[in-house]
Amino acid sequence: MFKQFVKKLLQFFGYSLIKINRKLPNSFVNEPPSFEEIRCIVKSSGILHLGAHRGKEAEIYQWFNKKVLWIEANPNIFSDLNNHIKYYFKQVAINALLGDENKKKIFFVSNRDASCSSIFDLSNDVKNKKLWKNENIMMEKKINLTMKKLDTLLLDKKIEIKNYNHWILDLQGSEIQVLKGSIDSLKYCKSMVVEISKKNFYENGSTQWVDLKKFLEEHDFKVNKEPSSDHCDVLFEKIN
Repeated sequence: MFKQFVKKLLQFFGYSLIKINRKLPNSFVNEPPSFEEIRCIVKSSGILHLGAHRGKEAEIYQWFNKKVLWIEANPNIFSDLNNHIKYYFKQVAINALLGDENKKKIFFVSNRDASCSSIFDLSNDVKNKKLWKNENIMMEKKINLTMKKLDTLLLDKKIEIKNYNHWILDLQGSEIQVLKGSIDSLKYCKSMVVEISKKNFYENGSTQWVDLKKFLEEHDFKVNKEPSSDHCDVLFEKIN
C-alpha cells in the first residue's frame, strides 16, 4: 500500500518510481519476431497488443512508426505501462480485462512480475512441476475485475479498430475467450500473432492449439507455420 501511495504521489508531480537494477523475468515463450511477422507489422495500419504487461515491445513498434493500442488487465502494473509508453506519441494504453462476456471475473495474479497472470488458475501439471518445472511459477493472489468484450470496449472508447489491423495476443490461456468477444472487430484484422499451448498449462477452459486453429480457420485465417513447440507464438494471416 505504501509503495502504491508513493508511486501515485511522485506521478502527481511528474516523476516515476523505478527500482535500480530491476531484472525483468523472461517470458520464456516470446521468441524474436520472424521475417513473416515483421512483414505483417510493416504493412499494417497499426498494432493491437492484447496482454500488454509492461510494453517491452514499445520501442520496436516506434521504430516501425506504427500506432499502437495496448490493453492490459492488471491494474497494479498498468501505471508502469503508461509511464513506459508516454514518450511514444502514437501509442496509447487501456486498462481492461478482456473476455467473451461483460461481467465480473476473478483474475489470478502470478509471481515473476505478474507475467503469467490469467483468468485461469495454473493447471495441476504446472503446480506439480510436470510442466514449467524449472520456472517456479505460482499464483500469488486473486483480484476481482470487470471483464469486457473487446467489441464492447472499443465501442465504449470510440476507437476505430480498422486503424489496428495487426493483432498480438499474449493472454495466458484466454485467447479463444477474447476472440469470441471480438467477432465484429475480427473482420478488420489482417494478421495476428497468438501465444498457443498444446499442453494443459492452465486449468480446464483455457485455450488449446487445436481449438484455436479451428476457430481462426472458421474466420478465414490461415496459420503461417505450425507451432515449433508446446508453448510458443504462431502467426495467422487473413486469407481474403
